[in-house]
Amino acid sequence: MSKILISGCGISWSSQERPTWVSVLKICGLDIDDRAGPAISNQLILDQLIEAVMDKQYDQVICQLTSMGKLDIEIINDIRKKELVDPDSIRNFIYKNYWPSSYSEEHLSKKLYYEYLHSPTLEENNLIHKWMLLDRLCQVKNTKLHTVLGYAINWQNHQYKNIKTNFNFKIYEYYKQSEFYKYHDHGLGNTVPNKNFAVWFAKYVNKNFLTLDIEEKLKRFG
Repeated sequence: MSKILISGCGISWSSQERPTWVSVLKICGLDIDDRAGPAISNQLILDQLIEAVMDKQYDQVICQLTSMGKLDIEIINDIRKKELVDPDSIRNFIYKNYWPSSYSEEHLSKKLYYEYLHSPTLEENNLIHKWMLLDRLCQVKNTKLHTVLGYAINWQNHQYKNIKTNFNFKIYEYYKQSEFYKYHDHGLGNTVPNKNFAVWFAKYVNKNFLTLDIEEKLKRFG
């Protein structure tokens, strides 16, 4: 059985109360190193994949890119936790010593960041170049790399075409247009697709990416 590495945002992260497509694949017995995380940015998603591929050997890697504009802040002292994390009504948690604040603007510092400091061009270039590095590392280590878009990205740099993915398929857009979405749990601003979609997408991933002999196990989910 393949050793699989996955990273992405909350759409994929299996260590949460809501089941995701990664949870489904784990139940099917796949050997998965899940480095996805709640609300994390493309920078952290790609950093985790690059570091993992450099350190270990995997047969297949799935990179689930997320939306742009997210910000992960390293919690280097108690002041940041007290002033940024604890007061936030939704993102009041820490993941691997980062505050994955996503789009939260409940603190003045985040509002000022988006107004004065956020550089969309640099963010997009960073995503493209890190993905290309990941792709090269996977080639060197004879590892299959699969990439899927979690959300739509308004690409400006033409080099985005170097990313090998189906740009017409975005997980969340597909989910919102599907029959599954009418059962979506909107509580606390939740954006994690429901369990029925998780099963559907697990089947999609295996059919289009992994191609492992788990069809019968997936059928048991209905």
